[in-house]
Amino acid sequence: MASILSSLGAKVDAFDGKMMVNSDGVGKVEVDLEEMKKIRGGFFVIGPLVARFGEAVVALPGGCNIGKRPVDLHLRGLRALGAVVELRDGKVWARAANGRGLVGGKFRLDYPSVGATETLMMAASMADGTTVLSNVAKEPEVVDLARFLTDCGAWIEGAGSDNLIIRGKRQLYGSECVIKPDRIETGTFMLAAAITRSCILMSPVIPSRVSCLIDKLSQAGCKISRLDQQTLQVSAHPSHIGYDLKSFDIKTNPFPGFPTDLQPQTMALLTTCTGSSLVEESVFDNRMTHARELQKLGARIQVSGSNALVYGFDEGSALEGSRVIARDLRGGVSIILAGLAAKGTTQIHDIAHIERGYENIDMKLQNLGADIQRLTLTPAPHLL
Repeated sequence: MASILSSLGAKVDAFDGKMMVNSDGVGKVEVDLEEMKKIRGGFFVIGPLVARFGEAVVALPGGCNIGKRPVDLHLRGLRALGAVVELRDGKVWARAANGRGLVGGKFRLDYPSVGATETLMMAASMADGTTVLSNVAKEPEVVDLARFLTDCGAWIEGAGSDNLIIRGKRQLYGSECVIKPDRIETGTFMLAAAITRSCILMSPVIPSRVSCLIDKLSQAGCKISRLDQQTLQVSAHPSHIGYDLKSFDIKTNPFPGFPTDLQPQTMALLTTCTGSSLVEESVFDNRMTHARELQKLGARIQVSGSNALVYGFDEGSALEGSRVIARDLRGGVSIILAGLAAKGTTQIHDIAHIERGYENIDMKLQNLGADIQRLTLTPAPHLL
């Protein structure tokens, strides 16, 4: 994302775990095609560019291949704010119809998409007039973005609810932002504790943002303690729970439902529990490719469309090390978790997917006692 902002003319400096972005020099309105292929989040610039300059040219987004991830809501929402939007040559061409800038409007999202909500919220922050967005996403990340925009001078009401009211401002200003703990990373390490039957202390975290997972892991038999407002202890150690973990069912849904970004990691855990589990993926239509990689490790999983029946260790799953591929970000980290619990050595190829969402995950796991190493290897043809 920093490369995309730099390609537009922004000055981006990273140091000591911080990042400084100066957008005064932004002058381009077309994003570099090769940069856009690397990360789906690059598409977010379309809203701010049209709001600030009255036009933008952005390639259709790349990112993980986990099914249909259309941007039709983004584009229809921009049209509701007075933009003319066209698709040509794999790019989105957007411009303000009045030749000046966006105007306030009303738009109801057919589905509470996080990406569409955030794109339209940023665009409306500098539109002329008041914008009302309904059936919006309520994810914590939407709330965090609204808070940051407000600190920059925007007027936004209703973040975290079904409706947003945004009064556009002529100009926004720089501000400081402290990134909240990543709830998906938090959930991933909670699942790491469970799948390895270990005890992990995590801080800082925001327990309310992973309440769905806390409920499911508690149902399975994990002991989860909130030691203070920002600290969780998750234990699946036999000496603490006295028995093995039980299976449970999950169905992914928008927040506050079970997050789709924790579905693959949870599936890995379920292969090590007793009994069978039903995993229903209702957000993306192709988020089951990790099941094939888990099967290479000995997991017994039956996939039918966007549903999977996962059999525990007492019903045929027996994880053993093998050579596998990280086919997407969350699916890739699910294989890491399975590898931690498997007998023998697991070799994971194409880890670039994982690195996009987890900073130094190998080092963090090493600090917890995991035997994990980063290697430079070429994948064998039969793995592809």
